[in-house]
Formats: sequence, structure tokens, C-alpha cells
Amino acid sequence: MTMRHPFAFFRRVRCSGIFLLAFAASAHAASGEDAEITPLQAELVAEHAALVPGGTSSLGVRLRHAPHWHSYWINPGDSGLPTTLAWSPPPGYAAGEVEWPVPKRFGVGGLYNIGYEGDVLLPVALSVPADAAVGSNVHLAVAVKWLACREECIPGKASLSLDLPVAAEPPRIDARWSAAFAQARLAQPQASGWSGSAHDDGARIVVRVEGTSLPPASAALDAFVAQRKVVGNAPPSIRREGDALLVETARSEYFTQAPAQLDLVVTTTDGRTPRGWHVRVPYAAGTASAP
Repeated sequence: MTMRHPFAFFRRVRCSGIFLLAFAASAHAASGEDAEITPLQAELVAEHAALVPGGTSSLGVRLRHAPHWHSYWINPGDSGLPTTLAWSPPPGYAAGEVEWPVPKRFGVGGLYNIGYEGDVLLPVALSVPADAAVGSNVHLAVAVKWLACREECIPGKASLSLDLPVAAEPPRIDARWSAAFAQARLAQPQASGWSGSAHDDGARIVVRVEGTSLPPASAALDAFVAQRKVVGNAPPSIRREGDALLVETARSEYFTQAPAQLDLVVTTTDGRTPRGWHVRVPYAAGTASAP
């Protein structure tokens, strides 16, 4: 059975016609002087050296960005496209959704994009069938597509594969990737247990978050909404009001339909590793702007 991630319903996205025109122009420019640039490299890796019948194994697509280049989160921001993974698992195997790490915000020419830079791992859970034959080798394949941007954008894709044996006993951890998977787990938005609400007055959207262990409002704090075309992508105003955290931002200029709820990811960079919390809040809509 395919495992579902809280943000799974945002897998399929479309970019606006404006972005397509801008992207075509930037890609054309990139085909000249930047033709030799490799802005992003992708690799398929596994946390363990083998698979176990009836178990779940952690796979990951490792993205290595060239300096000053970035790729995109499920909500890419003002421009861009999320990285997509299309798996071709053997019969009985099922790959789950991407377990997206906490993103960061990039300011580029007055626009704000949301995504990743440096070396990042996109983990995916693989369900192994109970009747997987011990001693056999399993061929795992995934087609990865991304858009890597600096000031210009270059699309990329790769067909990645990995062969893993099926073992009767719990397999050893692959030491090459143990640190990357451990860091990816630390960077996952944690279920917060918080509650709250989102109010839309037609121009501004204010999300009120309440609960225990709320982080202090500081320059290290940021917040991202998984749904596209709801909030603006500039950094929000975040402040404490008593025991609540208030996240205020402009409503997206492309807003046409109010969602039933918002998936908010609150992040902080006040430690060695970025951390994040996920909270889902009901949305009280104002009057939607005309399409």
C-alpha cells in the first residue's frame, strides 16, 4: 500500500503562463554562456544495505546543488516548480510520497522562492511485500525532474536506479548514508499538536497558532504555507501575543479560491540544524479576488 504524506495532495502543480514565458527566456539564456554549468546532481541512495520481507525501507534522492543554485519545495513560491519523483517499483512494492525537509526562502530579483540549496536528501519510504524472495535482488528505479535556479533557471532530469538484495535478517545500515538520513529526519517538520485558525480579511491573512512549546518569535523564525496561490511569498510578520503565535502575511495576488484549511510549516534556524513543526488550521475566508 502506498504511504501518504500529509502534503501528498500538492504533488501535481502547474506554473503560471507568466512563469512559463520567463522560464523559456531564462532557459534560452542559460543555453549560451551557462551551457557547461551543472547546477544540480541527483543520486538514489538507501539507508540500509538490504530489504526485509514485509518491512519498510528508507530510500532517498540526494540533491547536490552547485553554489548559489536552488531547487524547489512543494510550494515553490513566486516562481519555479517542485522536484518530482516518478517511481517504477517491482510488483508488490510501493514507494511513498516525498517526506519534504523544512525549506528556506530565497529572494531573487524582487521575487521569493521556496526550496533547497547545498546538499539535501528527499526521503521516501518503500514498502516491501511480505512474499519478497529472500536472496533475490530488487531493481528500484525513479525518474527525477527538477528546476534549478540562480538568477536564470535550468531544467534537469535523471533516471536513477539502485539494486538491493532481500535478506531474512534486519540489514546493516549503509555507513555512507547514515548521517544524511539522520539529518533528513531532524529536518522533517514535526507533528506539533498545536491548534489554531486562519483569518482572511481580503487583503491580509493572519494565522493564530496556540499550543505548548511554541518557539519564541525571533529573526530565526519563518513560516511557509504548503498550498499555492493563497498567501504571498515574502517573509511573513511573526509575533507572540500572550500564549499564541501570530503569523501575518499578504494574501496572494493570484488568490481565487479559499481552501478549507491551511498546512503551515513553522521553521527555525536557531540551532545547528533547521527545525520545523507542522500545524493544520481551518481557514476563515474573506471575499476572493476575481480570477
